[in-house]
Amino acid sequence: MRKSHWFILAAVFGCLTLGFLAAQSKVAKLSAYGFAVEKGDSTVIVDMDMARYRGGEKYIPLQVVVGNTGPRTLYMNRDTFTLTDPTGNKHSLATVQEITKGYGPTLVSNDYSYYRHATIADYTWRFQICRFIPKVAFYANPSGRPAITYDKVELPRNTFTKTMLYFANPDGKAKGTYTLTYDDPKSGTVISIPFSIPWQK
Repeated sequence: MRKSHWFILAAVFGCLTLGFLAAQSKVAKLSAYGFAVEKGDSTVIVDMDMARYRGGEKYIPLQVVVGNTGPRTLYMNRDTFTLTDPTGNKHSLATVQEITKGYGPTLVSNDYSYYRHATIADYTWRFQICRFIPKVAFYANPSGRPAITYDKVELPRNTFTKTMLYFANPDGKAKGTYTLTYDDPKSGTVISIPFSIPWQK
């Protein structure tokens, strides 16, 4: 009797373990500097191509794409994203004032220009059936007309968007794993993407 009980428990545990492993989201490498995690109907992509040139700055830019093919609406605002650095410290999104003062409008304009012509455009193939939501900006492009921010975003079914995020960089060209986390309490969606930054000298 005991053996049968142990067998049943082992079988249940095995099924739960397999279910847990199956639910884990795998990181897909989309390019030399772009990584994606798909969880159910939600996808988050992070590109740190520009960040690798900013290791000497107080803040680093990350281009992010968020897509939704499910029935639930996804939400994005300034509290949705955090970055965990290699030392384990978590950083909230930098404020507009912090970027204006500690990073500067010239670098922000250069970042926007760089990403406009870089690999981020190639990631849109993952969302061919989706409608693109434009003009999402947590930081205004100083060289844009007009220079505005749009940082409270709703992504209904079959939509996606992309935007620039800035996080504090207190340790400079730190080696190790960074983790970008998208946490949307309204839809119950949490997606984390680990990646490393190959800093340029």
